[in-house]
Amino acid sequence: MSERHKGTAYGRFDDPAHEYVIERPDVPVSWTNYLGTRDFCTVISHHGGGYSYYRSAQTGRITRFRQNGVPLDRPGKYVYLRDAAANAGAGDHWSISWQPVGKPFVGPSDDVPTDGSAGRWTSAHGTGYTRFESSFRGIDATQTVFVPLDDDAEVWDVRLTNTTPEPRTLTVTGYVEFSFHTITVDNQNLQMSLYSQGADYADGVVEVDAYYEPWTFHYFASAGPSGETADSFDALRDAFVGPYRDESDPRGVAAGALSGSQGTTQNHCGALAHEVTIAPGSTVRLSFVLGYGSRDAVGRAMRAKFADPAVVDAEYTALVDHWRAKQARLAVTTPHAGMNSMLNTWTLLQAETCVVWSRFASFVEVGGRTGLGYRDTAQDCMSVIHSNPVKSKQRIVELLRAQTEAGYGLHLFDPADFDPDAPQLPDIPSPTIVPRTDRASLIHGLEDTCSDDHLWLVPTIAEYVKETGETDFLDQEITYAEGSTGTVWEHLERALDFTSQQVGANGVALGLRADWNDGINLGGGETALVTFLHAWAIRAYLSLAGPLGRHDHVARYEAELDRLAAVADKELWDGRWWRRGITRDGVLIGSADNAEGKIFLEHQAWPVIGGITTRERGIQSMDAVHELLASEYGNHLSWPAFTQVDDTVGFLTRVYPGIKENAAIFSHPNAWPIIAEAMLGRGDEAMAFYDAILPYHQNDNVEVREAEPYAYVQFVYGRDHERFGLAQNPWLTGSSGWMYTAATKYILGVRPSLDGLVIDPAIPAAWDGFEVRREWRGAVYEIAVRNPEHVQKGVRSVVVDGVALPAGTTAVPVVAAGTTVRVEVTLG
Repeated sequence: MSERHKGTAYGRFDDPAHEYVIERPDVPVSWTNYLGTRDFCTVISHHGGGYSYYRSAQTGRITRFRQNGVPLDRPGKYVYLRDAAANAGAGDHWSISWQPVGKPFVGPSDDVPTDGSAGRWTSAHGTGYTRFESSFRGIDATQTVFVPLDDDAEVWDVRLTNTTPEPRTLTVTGYVEFSFHTITVDNQNLQMSLYSQGADYADGVVEVDAYYEPWTFHYFASAGPSGETADSFDALRDAFVGPYRDESDPRGVAAGALSGSQGTTQNHCGALAHEVTIAPGSTVRLSFVLGYGSRDAVGRAMRAKFADPAVVDAEYTALVDHWRAKQARLAVTTPHAGMNSMLNTWTLLQAETCVVWSRFASFVEVGGRTGLGYRDTAQDCMSVIHSNPVKSKQRIVELLRAQTEAGYGLHLFDPADFDPDAPQLPDIPSPTIVPRTDRASLIHGLEDTCSDDHLWLVPTIAEYVKETGETDFLDQEITYAEGSTGTVWEHLERALDFTSQQVGANGVALGLRADWNDGINLGGGETALVTFLHAWAIRAYLSLAGPLGRHDHVARYEAELDRLAAVADKELWDGRWWRRGITRDGVLIGSADNAEGKIFLEHQAWPVIGGITTRERGIQSMDAVHELLASEYGNHLSWPAFTQVDDTVGFLTRVYPGIKENAAIFSHPNAWPIIAEAMLGRGDEAMAFYDAILPYHQNDNVEVREAEPYAYVQFVYGRDHERFGLAQNPWLTGSSGWMYTAATKYILGVRPSLDGLVIDPAIPAAWDGFEVRREWRGAVYEIAVRNPEHVQKGVRSVVVDGVALPAGTTAVPVVAAGTTVRVEVTLG
């Protein structure tokens, strides 16, 4: 762990269990996890707060979330315990997750008082599950929440142990608050939503119907220690909570029995109470199930299924095994403990979450938008093709369908609008149904086109083919947004050609609405970033074209690369770093001549990555990043911050200094200098960039960072703001995928090509070596890298199963699926 911070550690990384354990519940903000691998998603905090949805966080919400509330994460998935016996604690109640009741607590190493004056509460986020644990009033309790692999449901496995010498009788109440299904209806149109939904109880299941949508139902079910149905229930929120109360002290829990409320209209909940007696030293189990669907179709069956503890255990084990299989496809052992923890568990989990659930479901983005961001999705799926090839391919196809015939991508789109097989809603006059618009109206013109969106798709498809070997995918016919068809290869060429055509007077790519930096709005101005990305995308195209014999247009794209290199050299080099672009008024930005915004981060690495500059200039630009943009929390997006509004530069000049695009530490582009430094052979510098922004190092700096130390965030407040170091918007950021790529493919240097697994590391000179287990095309590569001369880069020899490859070879050939090969790499 880093020695630079000496604050309070609220939790710890448990690497053998692949968990992060929160040992102090009073973390400054909610630390979250994502559950679900297919259609049912739950965003859950370390306090049990959060929400669930089915397919869409905007139109498929199941449980309610009060965004931007105090506290942040209400309501949630709560299990209340009430001491029902006639003893000193009679009538007292608490929750297995520390909140919402919030009893006094002791630290992880302190004894729990026997008088009920305090207890111990911990929680653990794992791969696809979250577990809450409490010890209070002689009861040890756990609530493990997970989404099974094949069910549209969320399961709570509740275990209660009596640690006292006397029998204990408890009332155990599970509680959720239901949403009105569509966020706009939930939050903006209560004159309709309050009267559009009903709930009733039968056979151990509370069912909620969205009456305006007769196909939409949700349910909450429970089973006692022997499968019993609840002893009491509530289906109306206000009856359960009571007037002038909230989730911390609901009337139904305090009363010891629920009122049996149900009916149409108003706010609905699922509250199910069981009275259980636990013998001394014994443990009992209960289950609660939250799901999508009606009582008749699935509710009763799911209740019966998960009433059996053996089934709960089997489904939980299957989920854990599912994630262990993903993790096994690329597992690392390095001298860097933080890199091991993050790559083997957390960065992979975060990157997968972005691919599966996109960017609009968090405690910040709460379902107000839906669909896919074009550039976001293209970058996200690039990083997890090895662990999730099926979902990555699905996303790639969705992106191809949302590419226009002109070559650009639709910046934000709903995949269902372009999917001929998407399910259609019934044609009924319901006010909750958003009418489908015709295809033509979904296709925006240049005024709404971001100049970079489509370019990210080209390297992503190249990476997919290299990972899977599915070269025939390039010949698959896929529609454009307008409805015509073209092969995937033709889609790639249209993307490249669009940028070739969108060029300004100086030969630099036009900025259009924006490029990757949404705050830079150049309009008729020109962008260095897209010029450099264009070169990278062309190289990705050529990396397929040559080996696959697709030579028809190679000369044209090679000539375009030469042109881009010349333009970069003439128009964009500023003497020590790369200029950011040119405004529509012809003014340079990102130049030493500017008073503000002299240097920007996001494009400095790309001439190296795209192969259109010299090593000397690559090193100069990286040195400028180290000198002018670096900090203990990562690299700033620009320097100095803008204090004067200049709309010819863009909206970022209207943002507070040190915030978001205006000189914050924007996490996403911090990965790109890592890649450039690795390509330049400077392993020490690459690792310095990696370490600076690594969340792992902030584990004992939570008072400053606040956000999770196991997840990358969108941005960290920059040095121009008084809250320098505060981390904002965790989880749903492209930072995770790019950091995973930068660390595994460039620092550790293990990356696929069409016909071999390249091993070309750039590591700190102090490292003796490292090991990687990599599954690729059905085979296992057990790679051991040794660094006897303590160099930063340079492969001296590669030995595969005892046979040395020719000198200078860094690519291990493809081997037969089902085999395991031992690869020994010596640097020097």
